[in-house]
Amino acid sequence: MTTSLRLLLIEDSEDDAALVVRELSRGGYNVTATRVDTADALIAALEQDRWDIAIADYTMPRFSGTDALALLREYNRDIPFLFVSGTIGEDAAVAAMRSGAHDYLMKGQLKRLVPAVERELREVGVRRARKTAEERLTHLAYHDPLTDLPNRLSLHDRLEQAVLTSHRTGDPLALIVLDLDGFKTINDSLGHDAGDRALQQVAARIRTTLREVDTVARLGGDEFALMLPRTDGHGAERAVRKVLDALQQPLVIDGRPLVVGGSFGIAWLPEHGPTGDALLQQADIAMYVAKSAELGFAVYAADRDRQAHDRLTAITELRDGIEQDQFVCEYQPILDLHSGAVLAIEALARWRHPRLGWLPPSEFIDLAEQTGLIEPLTMGLLDRALADWAAPDARVGVPIAVNLSPRSLRDLDLPDRIASILRLRGADPSTLILEITENFVMADPERSAACLARLHDTGVRLAVDDFGTGYSSLNYLRQLPVDLLKIDRSFVSGPATGDAAIVQSAIDLGHHLGLIVIAEGVESAVIQERLRILGCDGAQGMFIAPPAAAVDIRRWVLRQRTVDGL
Repeated sequence: MTTSLRLLLIEDSEDDAALVVRELSRGGYNVTATRVDTADALIAALEQDRWDIAIADYTMPRFSGTDALALLREYNRDIPFLFVSGTIGEDAAVAAMRSGAHDYLMKGQLKRLVPAVERELREVGVRRARKTAEERLTHLAYHDPLTDLPNRLSLHDRLEQAVLTSHRTGDPLALIVLDLDGFKTINDSLGHDAGDRALQQVAARIRTTLREVDTVARLGGDEFALMLPRTDGHGAERAVRKVLDALQQPLVIDGRPLVVGGSFGIAWLPEHGPTGDALLQQADIAMYVAKSAELGFAVYAADRDRQAHDRLTAITELRDGIEQDQFVCEYQPILDLHSGAVLAIEALARWRHPRLGWLPPSEFIDLAEQTGLIEPLTMGLLDRALADWAAPDARVGVPIAVNLSPRSLRDLDLPDRIASILRLRGADPSTLILEITENFVMADPERSAACLARLHDTGVRLAVDDFGTGYSSLNYLRQLPVDLLKIDRSFVSGPATGDAAIVQSAIDLGHHLGLIVIAEGVESAVIQERLRILGCDGAQGMFIAPPAAAVDIRRWVLRQRTVDGL
């Protein structure tokens, strides 16, 4: 089998050129050769075609081989270059190699020609593959792998250059931040694959709507940035309206039309900030204003955006807190009211905020829910709780209970994510109890039932939390694969005489459904004893044990076993 070879011969002798071609043909190459012997002819050949290798005579009357090599390198630094000469001596050969030639051969010893060509072609292939890999890595470092748009790092670099140009020329520079509306519904209802394809379609529409000089970047999730050089506020608003019009046409995913909108925040130089970072922050704030007020788009205005700035700061701190592992768990035991044994340990999230100190869930859970950060937060806390209690080296024979947010239960991949964490920690699924709120179960019964069924099938136990505050249907509750019922603390610790009847009804309902019933918020011995008499199975609260670090609760569990002879 022959190999095609495009050969550029820099040779004044037709006979010598023919000898080179014949030797290569004998070696298995199908040679397409062009012979040149002047600088002008070499330039014309380099401009008209691509060459696999160049072979030159070292000494020619009108054109030296070293001049040819220097000229060739101006056009193509990677093409292999060999000297084949009848007059080259040792000193000249050394000089030729130093000038950048890859090898030299004597015309009377052409047996080395084919191996030399094979070697150089192989090495140039390696160099090209390495260069391609390096270019690919560089591209990946500065581009989003899903949409192939510039990423946040690339936007930052381009924005800083554009700001310098704007300051030098006096031209305006607009920056727009876009957050999609309705995208999370696609992700939650159709899955992440459909969401990814929707993002790709959105990215393509935005890109084709704007000018070539504009930059469209994906900042992450469903958030994009649009950098518009030489564009003032009016031009930015026109661009936003064009993108909004483009997004009005439904996306088509698996043959299904889907509609997404967008909330846009606009800022520009020089009015809204002197630097790229300032512009990005102001555009982000304006976007939040647009989304909160359902305006479509908003222009940054310092006098009305203090609240938006504070919220953006809180979101940034929350994201940083998750990434920097600032969230920890405290634990509170759940006691069997009849045997004194420890039924389970509930994990309670805490934020070690570097500026505000120790924060309870009421200070950050709602924000995490609203921003979508609840998912990484929940998975991180679940992993921490399993490491503290269910991993092989931490087991004390007590299940760990972890709260799931309503948003987490909309994730179709949640059962697989939890199964992965259990495997990673070497924890048996039966050691994990997942707590869900009553209101969410009833707000979306079909989806919650499907998700809970998949979770329960893995061996994980499920508990309905805050029972009594919602509007559960007895008939529907009977169909859920739950194992425990937790009565809300408002009925347990309240002084009203009617609360005892409510608690008794909840206990009877739970037992009728075959569930373990637990009361929250036990604050005194009187309440604990009343619950025991009413037939409640378990209880937790400050009277039994306040929330504490894992090491302290572990000691508490061991002491409790000693007291009860367990």
